[in-house]
Amino acid sequence: MKHSRTIKTIAWPLVAAIIISLGALAHVISQDKNVKARDNMPAVPEKPDAPGDAHGHEAEGSEGHADEVILTPEAIQQNGIRVEPVRKQKVGEALTVPGRVSYNTERMAHVGTPVQGRVAEIKVRLGDAVKKGDALLVIDSPALGEAQSDYLLKRTQAEVAGSTVEVTKPAAERAKRLLEGKGIALGECQRREGEYKSALGAQKAAKSALTAAENTLHLYGMVQEEVNRLVRTGEVDPRYIVSAPLDGQVVKREVTLGEIVGPDRETLVTLADMNTLWVLADVPEGRISSIAIESAAIVTVEALGGRTLQGKVSYVAPELDKETRTVQVRVEIQDAKTGISPGMFAQVCLSLGQAGNPVPVETLAIPEAAVQTFEGGPTVFIEVAGEPGAFVSRRVEVGPSNGLTVPILAGLEEGTRIVVDGAFVIKAELVKGVMEGKTCSGH
Repeated sequence: MKHSRTIKTIAWPLVAAIIISLGALAHVISQDKNVKARDNMPAVPEKPDAPGDAHGHEAEGSEGHADEVILTPEAIQQNGIRVEPVRKQKVGEALTVPGRVSYNTERMAHVGTPVQGRVAEIKVRLGDAVKKGDALLVIDSPALGEAQSDYLLKRTQAEVAGSTVEVTKPAAERAKRLLEGKGIALGECQRREGEYKSALGAQKAAKSALTAAENTLHLYGMVQEEVNRLVRTGEVDPRYIVSAPLDGQVVKREVTLGEIVGPDRETLVTLADMNTLWVLADVPEGRISSIAIESAAIVTVEALGGRTLQGKVSYVAPELDKETRTVQVRVEIQDAKTGISPGMFAQVCLSLGQAGNPVPVETLAIPEAAVQTFEGGPTVFIEVAGEPGAFVSRRVEVGPSNGLTVPILAGLEEGTRIVVDGAFVIKAELVKGVMEGKTCSGH
């Protein structure tokens, strides 16, 4: 028993030593793994000491490119994003009035047909873009065929009349010479001279009838080249092609296949040039003297999420609307392919230039639509040089707006290229990217 107690006394310290050794070994292995893991981790770049990065980002409140948005060329075109350099301009008073979008009626065409017939083919659909001279409709017209046949007949009659003149003229001249030599009776000479004069009259009548027949073909829409081809081939083609008189878009089509149409129908197809649209604004009579042709205007369309478009005053109506006591002012918008449609309501901000007003001071200013509120302050979006489709935000200090332009007090320099149209789209992408934890968009 004493021997057994001695063994137990010796064993317990040995077991404790073994346990302590195993624990130390496990700690060493764990430390070694942590060191290897740190060695495999990518190095974190140090934050530059400069106040801004290569894109002009402010060091304050940003790190890396968290304020950058990248858009594809398709997205830039679809959203009407436009970039212009910042410049000095005169900031004066402005007036905001209601308006409505309209077609440019000077670039519209109500296309009909000059011939009676049945619609055999319809070449276009609503919304199709067409070029001047493109075929819109094909009409089978018996009247056109008859007119072509009549022209060929009149041409033949004119040729016959010309041949008769060529025969009777020498006979009449010979009879005169014989009469002088008393080689022919007076009655015979008079008969031949009468035949010649009759042939001349018939030739003139045939030429007049031919001219009338050709004019009829022109009235039916045939050009001179087509008439010449008819003469060369002698083939009658009763199919009339209705062609586009200008470049534009098919905005209305009032014809169906197989329908009988004619000159009494004023419009079969309506074309409009959508590159230029009008916005018709109603200006109170007391402010109309302040509106000048070519003065700047900004159009805001609420139906498009408040999108703004820049334009110029192209016309001021000379007559007052007696019911509303307003005068219609036409604002012309160039390159209007940005979703805006005729019939939409809009707010029109017009630049005023009334005589007697203080002369506006020329200062660094940008369109009001270029300034967006982001992270609690006025912000603009700058085009990143050397990176197509990349835009970066920059905080600016602005003065009071006149509804058209905003003076820049700090944050921008003259010549800096900023987004003047579509800035709200970039802001939306930036907010979306921040919420998702990323700021690059392929829209």
